[in-house]
Amino acid sequence: MKFQSIKTSKLSKKEINQIISLKDSHWKFGRKSQISWFKKRVLANDVHNLMIINGKIIGYTFLGIRSFRKYKSKHDIKEMKYTLFSTLILKKKFRNLYYVSKMMKFNNKIILKLKKPSFLICKMNKVNFYKFYKWQKLRKKIYSIPDHKTNFEGMVFNFNKKDKYKYLFYFNL
Repeated sequence: MKFQSIKTSKLSKKEINQIISLKDSHWKFGRKSQISWFKKRVLANDVHNLMIINGKIIGYTFLGIRSFRKYKSKHDIKEMKYTLFSTLILKKKFRNLYYVSKMMKFNNKIILKLKKPSFLICKMNKVNFYKFYKWQKLRKKIYSIPDHKTNFEGMVFNFNKKDKYKYLFYFNL
């Protein structure tokens, strides 16, 4: 088993096809939809974490470099970069604690290496899973995602959250 963290601009066509196939094995939107997502949402400097066994990608996480705003008032606004954590997936026969734990530890290591905070959204039943890997849940009152509608929970890692601030996370640039 080996891990790789690769920017979009360095991915080969073979790697992109394996990522699309892996995503399509879990989310049944079809390959065409997965290709469309990749073309519309993935930027050249975004990061793709890969878990590889025998030359095949069996685990994948998307880390998109995006912007967020931290503010107290309309006169106190700071725009910063963050890492959007998305698409944690493992091939079906590898979806057990051993492999997912290895993948999450690698993801957190790369996020720390990028020196940016990270944000994800997840269903309520996944909150404790991410908490186990040192992610923190945000209160819904202190954040919003203006360009993405969701009822999911927001969580952060490597993030110095202060309740006196509100946060606007953008999924698209």
